[in-house]
Amino acid sequence: MSGRLSALAGDDQRLGHLFMVLGIGGLIASLIAGVLGIAVVATLTRSADQSLAVTVKAVETADETVALAADTLAIVSDSFDTLVPSVELAAATFEDAATVIADTTVVVTVDVPDALDAVVAAMPAIETAAEIIDNALRVLSFVGVDYNPEVPFDEAVAELESAIADLPDQLRAQAEPLASLASDFEEFGVATAEITDDLTDLQRQLEEAQRLLDAYASTAGEATELVTAIRDDLQWQRWLMVVVVVLVAGVFAVIQTVPILLGRRLSDRAAT
Repeated sequence: MSGRLSALAGDDQRLGHLFMVLGIGGLIASLIAGVLGIAVVATLTRSADQSLAVTVKAVETADETVALAADTLAIVSDSFDTLVPSVELAAATFEDAATVIADTTVVVTVDVPDALDAVVAAMPAIETAAEIIDNALRVLSFVGVDYNPEVPFDEAVAELESAIADLPDQLRAQAEPLASLASDFEEFGVATAEITDDLTDLQRQLEEAQRLLDAYASTAGEATELVTAIRDDLQWQRWLMVVVVVLVAGVFAVIQTVPILLGRRLSDRAAT
């Protein structure tokens, strides 16, 4: 009987030591796990915070770049507000000049030469009449009429006829250069009108690009605020995770007191 009691006492003592070793090992494991958990939480939150900081910096840089581009486009677009009307005015001026030159060409090369031809055709009759008048005045000069011109009237008319005789042909010869000039101005007007259309389209594209850049800048600003808020939240979330790790490790450590106390009781019972 005493041998069986000695054997049971030995078993209780070994089992008590085992429980105590397990409990102490659990306590040490809880401590190590708590320290490692805190270290992991600190490392993860630090890495996340650094990543968010880099993200904020990148977004802010992009936002500044976009804002600069938007300001530049705004300046260019504003300059187009003056440029486009100026080019439109130039196109209208070229077109008006082409019309005026075309009308002038008709007058200079058709109407005036035809009128001069009529004058030249009438010159012989005028010259004959002038000769008669000149002779009559010369006869009257003998009776007191003051008439002694340096150039007789009929000769003056003849010189005038000689002077204007070539003018109709000379004026008609200007038809082609004037028509070419009118055509050039018309082409300038058409080309300038096309340039105006291109500038208008470009201005519209610039305004659209500016709107897109403004929208992107607004989105980038919102993203910056969001990431900043996440960084702020990450600070208290880190401490919350640390508290959770400590609580879990503490609870696990408290649980380890059960095998320690049980092992100690078995050891004490085996000793008695």
